[in-house]
Amino acid sequence: MATLDSFREATGEPIQLDLANGYIADIRLNAGDINGRTITVELTDNGTPITDTTGITVALAYNTAPGSGLGDRVSMPAVFGTTTATYRVAVPRKALQHAGAILMGIEVSVNGTKTCSRNFHGIVERAVFDATAPDAQDQMNVLEQLIDDANKAVRNAVSAAGEARDAANAARTSVIEYRQLSDDCKSKIAASAAAGVVFATQSDIDAQYDSVIAPALSDAETIPPLTQSDIDWALDIINR
Repeated sequence: MATLDSFREATGEPIQLDLANGYIADIRLNAGDINGRTITVELTDNGTPITDTTGITVALAYNTAPGSGLGDRVSMPAVFGTTTATYRVAVPRKALQHAGAILMGIEVSVNGTKTCSRNFHGIVERAVFDATAPDAQDQMNVLEQLIDDANKAVRNAVSAAGEARDAANAARTSVIEYRQLSDDCKSKIAASAAAGVVFATQSDIDAQYDSVIAPALSDAETIPPLTQSDIDWALDIINR
C-alpha cells in the first residue's frame, strides 16, 4: 500500500543536518494542508551516521510572528529502518493559519543539552479553498445558523417526545372506576358487551404500550448529531 511519504515531503528530500550551522533551504507550504506536508531530518555527525539514538529527541520549532510571538514546537517522532538517526513530523495546522513567511528551525536535544539549527523560512501559500476570506466567513455564518437551527429542532423533537411519553404514561397509569362513569357511558358499554365487543384489559394495554408506543418515543432520544454529509449538503445549498 502506498504511503505517499515522498509525495508529502515539503523539502523534496530529507533535511540532512550534519552540523549545527548547516544550511537549510526555505520550504514552500500551503495553508490548506491538514497534517499534509511533512519535514524529515536526517542527523549525522561530521559525515558519520548516527546509529545509537539513545537520549536524542528532535523537535520542529516555528514562529508565525517573529519578534512579537513566542512561537511553538512539535516533537518529531523517530523514523525506523534508516541508516542514520531520522525524524519526521507533519507541519502543524497552527503554523499555517496565515499566508506569508514563518520562521522555522530544528531543535536537537541530547543528554540535557539542546542545539538549535540555523533558521529557515516556511513560505505559506494561501489556500485555494480559503476559509478566512470575507465571503467564506459569510457562508460559514449561514452554515453555523443552519447547524444551530438543526440542533434546536433536534432539542425540540426530543422535548416533544418526552412530553408525549409523560402524557402516555399518565394516561396509561390513570385509573377510572366503573362507578365514576356516566349512566350513558355505562349503557353503551353494556350494549357493546352484549354485541360481543371484547374490551382490552389493563395487561393488554400495558403490553401494547411497551411493544409499540414506548420504542417509538425512545427513538427520539437517540437522534444522531449532524454528520459531515449533512454539513456538505448545507454548504451546497449556500453555494448555489
